[in-house]
Amino acid sequence: MSKPTFGQALHALNLIQAKDPSLERLDALYGSGILSDLLDPAACLDDRSAIRIALKLGVAMPEQIVLSVDYGQSLEQMIAAGNYDWTNSDITAKRFSPKGEGTEQFEAKIFHFDRNISSEAAVEAIKVAGWEPGKIEHLLAFGAKYPEEQRKYPIIGLGSVAKVDGYRYVPDLDEGGRERDLDLDWWDDVWSDGCRFLAVRKLPSAA
Repeated sequence: MSKPTFGQALHALNLIQAKDPSLERLDALYGSGILSDLLDPAACLDDRSAIRIALKLGVAMPEQIVLSVDYGQSLEQMIAAGNYDWTNSDITAKRFSPKGEGTEQFEAKIFHFDRNISSEAAVEAIKVAGWEPGKIEHLLAFGAKYPEEQRKYPIIGLGSVAKVDGYRYVPDLDEGGRERDLDLDWWDDVWSDGCRFLAVRKLPSAA
């Protein structure tokens, strides 16, 4: 069995620094016995997704995110697949109607501009990078596949815009308390530096 390298040890320290756990969090980790379990030679660490689910972290996103959109489903069915705790009642098929046929695959990317930004500027930056802003169907496919991501930051789909009471709104995945919400936010507002934006590009159909 090979010994850990200096580079691996440095990577572990960098991960701890990046997470910046509090003393209370470290005490909880040491006191729980979980760290001892992970370091046990008999522990099976082959399935990271299973470990994350056990820790209530959700499935880790891969480097390439692929979303499958079944256009044979109604908007209500797409919403139900995400098991949201709360859904804005203004998100209706009349306002947000997915348009497509069959099942299509999309590569997805989460854009983070790390600054306050308008909807127009975010859309322009996404398109300049070679992507398209995610629509309601892409956002719902993402929420169903990676349900825990919206607990970390709001995820907005700027590709679907609809008027509600005379104002333009876009769908977003967010957290309210500990609930997972499917909500609407004002297009003309300025997004905070913590927001993320879903972008997609269609993958070639399988032969």
